[in-house]
Amino acid sequence: MSAGPAVAAYRQEMLPEVLDVWNAALGDRFPLSRELFVQNAIADPHFDPQGCWVAHRPAPAGVIGICLAKIAREPLAADGVLPDRGWISLLAVHPASQRRGVGRALLRQAEGYLRARGRRRAVLGGDPDHFLPGIPLATGALAFFASCGYRLAGDAYDLRRSLAGYETPAAVAAATAAHPDVVIRPLGTGEAPRLLAFLDEAFPGRWRYTVGRFLDSGGSIGDIMGVVERGGVVGFAHLFHSASPWLGPSIAWAARTTGRAGGLGPMGLARALRGRGLGLALLDRAVRRLADLGIEEVVVDWTDLLAFYGRLGFSPWRQYRHGEKSL
Repeated sequence: MSAGPAVAAYRQEMLPEVLDVWNAALGDRFPLSRELFVQNAIADPHFDPQGCWVAHRPAPAGVIGICLAKIAREPLAADGVLPDRGWISLLAVHPASQRRGVGRALLRQAEGYLRARGRRRAVLGGDPDHFLPGIPLATGALAFFASCGYRLAGDAYDLRRSLAGYETPAAVAAATAAHPDVVIRPLGTGEAPRLLAFLDEAFPGRWRYTVGRFLDSGGSIGDIMGVVERGGVVGFAHLFHSASPWLGPSIAWAARTTGRAGGLGPMGLARALRGRGLGLALLDRAVRRLADLGIEEVVVDWTDLLAFYGRLGFSPWRQYRHGEKSL
């Protein structure tokens, strides 16, 4: 009888094998590039080498599984460090080694890491700089996590639509005409402080944190559509495209080299402006801005607002199930 796989800490030289394992297991739907793994894992301020493990067998098998656990290692703006929870950021096992206890061994390591740091809950995906917002339904992993004690409830979606034949709905013109003091446009140099002040007031948690990180890392303020009223920012939509320095989650799994895919989100309005049709106008302007940048298809990630985005022709592309476990 062969010995079970060894589980060891991730090392930098293992990266090519880790990519091979993920892409063998999930690459048909979620092709993982070196760039994305480095951005969302190694270079993420929440990454801790002690929270990342690989399962491996002697050569020639090598790495056969990967698991990454995270805790917030710096405050997520007003949300703080969320000390009640940690995340299972990713877990993948090579198809040739599945159903042999490899995934369970890796998951035990991840849960032990979270327990040792006082976390009471393990959440599947949705971490800062997340790869996935939950369990992709198309992968067949629901039964595995349910058998490991995870409660699975609540769905999220990635949506997409082609921009071929796109037309602005008549409701957008009506909404903008009713608000002559409101302008929707890409933000410009010098407007970052007003954007961040708006986010501090309206969306002070994770959205404020991620937009701030984007700008601090060299992201262009012009990739933020602003809703501007009398000089103040009262709404925003974050856009991603092939020239973006950050692989936002809406374009993370797109074939970046084609330049065809663009992404949208998060987006939101000041509470006082909601329910007036300006959200739809913001969405329309964001879509048209991406079209002006040469984008042919737009993806909206991690949402359950199917009816809202459906008004502009977005339809579900991928579906995810949220999951968590008490530790």
